[in-house]
Amino acid sequence: MTENNIVLPKIKIAFILDGQVVDILHTHDRLAAILLSEPLIVDITEVKSDANSEILPGYTYNATANTFTPPAVGA
Repeated sequence: MTENNIVLPKIKIAFILDGQVVDILHTHDRLAAILLSEPLIVDITEVKSDANSEILPGYTYNATANTFTPPAVGA
């Protein structure tokens, strides 16, 4: 596949800092909706959950303690 054949997702989001576009993200509907709903964004590169496991969607975040808790089993 050549570079000319790449089909990008239909949604384009501009990232603006100090009034200037600094990057553009081509994405799908779901991620666009999440990003445009003004979520809290946390760098979890070096973070483990309360259960000392990888953090996954569905975990609860405690901003005061900066901790992540997995969902209850069977929830």
